[in-house]
Amino acid sequence: MTEIRRWTIKRNDEEHQIEYVVRWKGDGEVLIDGKIVTGWGSSWWGLPKTVDFQISDKSATLRRIGIVSQHFDLIYEGKVYSEKQGRT
Repeated sequence: MTEIRRWTIKRNDEEHQIEYVVRWKGDGEVLIDGKIVTGWGSSWWGLPKTVDFQISDKSATLRRIGIVSQHFDLIYEGKVYSEKQGRT
C-alpha cells in the first residue's frame, strides 16, 4: 500500500506543493511541485526519524510521528503542518 501526503506552502507569493510518498516496503521520497528532491530506501529499522530538504532555499523537515507511525509532519519556517492536514 502506498501512502501519500500533500501540503500547499506559500512562499514569496508562490505556492509549492510538497508531497511525500511511502511505499509498503518502507522506501519513500519527497516531491516539490511533482519533482523528487530526496528519498530513502527501506530499512529493517523502519522509516527515518527525520528527512531534511529545501523549499525555495529554506530548510524543511519531515518529522516522523511517534515510534511506529508510518506518517510525518512537515516543519517549515517554524510552522508545523500536521499529517492530518496533508491527507489527500
